[in-house]
Parts: sequence; structure tokens; C-alpha cells
Amino acid sequence: MKLRTAAILLALGLMRGLAEESSTPTIFVAPLDGDLSQIQGWQPALGEGLAEMLITELTKLNKFQVLESTALGNLKEEIKLGDEGYVAKDEKVEKGGFSGADFMFRGKVTRFGAKSQGVNLEGVVPGSLGGLGLKKSKSDVRIDWRIVDAFNRKVVTSGQAVGEESGVGFNVGVGINGRGGGIGFDNKEFMNSALGKATVKAINAIMADVSKASVPVSGRRQAKDKVAQQEEAGASAAAAALKKAPGKVLAVPAKGVLIVSLGSQQGFKNGDKLHLYEAVDTKDEKGEVVFTEEKLVGEITLESVQADRSKASYAGTAEVKSGWIVKAE
Repeated sequence: MKLRTAAILLALGLMRGLAEESSTPTIFVAPLDGDLSQIQGWQPALGEGLAEMLITELTKLNKFQVLESTALGNLKEEIKLGDEGYVAKDEKVEKGGFSGADFMFRGKVTRFGAKSQGVNLEGVVPGSLGGLGLKKSKSDVRIDWRIVDAFNRKVVTSGQAVGEESGVGFNVGVGINGRGGGIGFDNKEFMNSALGKATVKAINAIMADVSKASVPVSGRRQAKDKVAQQEEAGASAAAAALKKAPGKVLAVPAKGVLIVSLGSQQGFKNGDKLHLYEAVDTKDEKGEVVFTEEKLVGEITLESVQADRSKASYAGTAEVKSGWIVKAE
């Protein structure tokens, strides 16, 4: 009985904990794709660099709890170090600790460079150690974006952002393994270039739209809430059933004072009132009880409740005996 009660209370506690979970939805930013038909020499690291910029700006909105998405490999390595024993047991990162994402930010860059020609490769083959030359004086960036419910794949909101700027060009260097890089807030040369300023304008336009967008409760949270409600209903029903279970009079130490076998483990508290029943036994010729009837005698009030028993008061005139039955209803 004690274990059953503890399990019910634990379940109710967990339900309350879920209800107190932060209401701020979580989101991750997927590396942006480039429209290869419009942007010559698009490199994956360009999309990762833009994703990093978006992560920075989304975090500032305080509208979402932004999850790491571009350095998952590093996080997995940290778990691996713990699994291989390089990190102490009480310090290591365990699998299963990552937060789930409510939403995904997805973007595709449809323009990135000069309006007329896009990126000017100047004869450089993608994947080489050369440079992607951007020499045009006027640059524009266009990003088609959407926020997707990660649970059910439904598009929550979408838009298109455009940034244009005239000024100095920018050379996008080819990084390690032929992955173009150099895109980000930490690159002063990029930020001072026409391309960098156009990129910032596009990202600012996205943030303005996202900040005003109304996002629904995610499918993930709706599913969790449904499960929590079902479990809470089950736990509440079990607790109610437990409270309805009958108890017995254990002792009658003084007139009007009873010790009964129901307590806080069954959900009772000081001041609760219970019905008192006389147990009327029918015995066979051998003196064995073959049938017991319950005769309502009156009402008792719990005055001192302990875990598995309580002291109660009884104001009636019946001569109460041990073994009589007490019930909540």
C-alpha cells in the first residue's frame, strides 16, 4: 500500500513539474541552402555562417529558446569522452539530455552577391584553394525562410527578406576541404563590405517578421500535454480510489476517541469526516464468520493524521469497538 501511494504521489508531482515547464518554445536553425541555379559556387560553410548569424539574432528576440544546431558534432564528442571514461562519472554529459525542438528555422538563399551576375568566380573552380571574388559595387541578398513545427512538419510562418547595399566588394575565401567561409558577425571585412551590410539588412528584416509572428503551441508540446493530462487523470483516479478504500477502527482508548487505519498515505488530512459503520457478523454452526453487514452508526472527525493511521473523535452514543469500519463515503 505504501509503495502504491508513493507512486501515485510521485506521478502527481511529475505532472505538476511538466505544467511548470518553461513556456518559451524551443527552436533550432538549420544551415541555409543556396540556390545553385542562381548562385555559382555556393559552399556549405556559407550556409552555416548565415545560420550562425541567425542564431545570434534569434537569441536576442527572447521569443524562443534557441538550441545549438551547427556544433552538434562537438556536443556528441563531449558525450563520447564521458562514455569512454575520459570524464569523471559525476561530470560527464549523458545521452538523452538534449532538449527537444518545438520548431525549426529553415532558409534558402536565392540571391547572394551582385544583382546581375551573383558571385563572380573569376575562373576559380569550387573546392580549390582560390577565392570566390565578389568585386561588384552593388550587392543584394535574398533569403526565403520559414518556421516549421518539428513534430508534425507543418509550416507555421514564412517570408522573404531582401537586403541591398552599395559599397566595397568582399572576397569569400575557400576554407578547409573546399568549404567556403568568412561569413559572420566576427569577420570585420565581411561586415564592412556591401555584401555583409546587405546580409545584415536581410537578417534584420527576417527578425522583424519573426518578432511579430504568432506561433502556436507546438505539436511536441501538445503531445506532451496530452500524455501528462492522461497520466494525471489516471493518477488522480487511482488516488481517489485509494481514498475510497475502507479502513478499520484499531482501538478505542477513551470514550469518543478512536484510532483508525487511515492516514495521509490514503490522502486524508486533519478535519476530514468519515462514516463509521458497525460490522455485524453472521457466523455458521462452527462459529466462523460467513457474512458481514455494515450498519451505519454515525460520523467521525480526523483530528491527528499520521501516515497510516489517525486519531478521530466520535460524538455519538454507540459503544464503538475495534474492527468497526470507517469510510470516506
